[in-house]
Amino acid sequence: MAEFSKYSRKGFTLVEMLLAIALVAMLGSVFVLNVGTLLRDGELETLEKEYWRAVETARMGAVFKQQPHFIEWDGKGRQFLVRSAGSVESFEIDTESMGDVEVEVFFEEIAPENSYVLIGGELVSKREIATVGFFPDGTCSPYTVSLKIAGFETHFQMDPWTGVQLVNPNENEMGI
Repeated sequence: MAEFSKYSRKGFTLVEMLLAIALVAMLGSVFVLNVGTLLRDGELETLEKEYWRAVETARMGAVFKQQPHFIEWDGKGRQFLVRSAGSVESFEIDTESMGDVEVEVFFEEIAPENSYVLIGGELVSKREIATVGFFPDGTCSPYTVSLKIAGFETHFQMDPWTGVQLVNPNENEMGI
């Protein structure tokens, strides 16, 4: 017959319970931090999607209607506006899911290669502009766009001849 000690183990020790609670708390905090990051990343994707819809509408409208179309950002209304002769089309960002998150969009005009623009006594190769033009021959203004939501940011440089995003061949080397 097996002998039982008067100190037989029937549960968990206090140290084991504290370790289990600490482990659950660590995993929970990692989950909560990553969920916030994923939500902000999703909001940036929403902003980016609406930007590309506005670009496609402006490009197609300029080519097919044979008149310039212009994109601008309405920060108060949180929307991209595509303007042409007498018409305006809006591409609203879903503000209900974002709440009071700050959304910023900046268009910058790019000076031709090896040339600069004098602004406020300083030579710069880029300057902020309010609108970007798309033209009937399929070209657009030379520009970059910066999309920012709550610390998350992305940049695109557009090819003025084709009106599409330029791909940086050195992206992997730059760590972007």
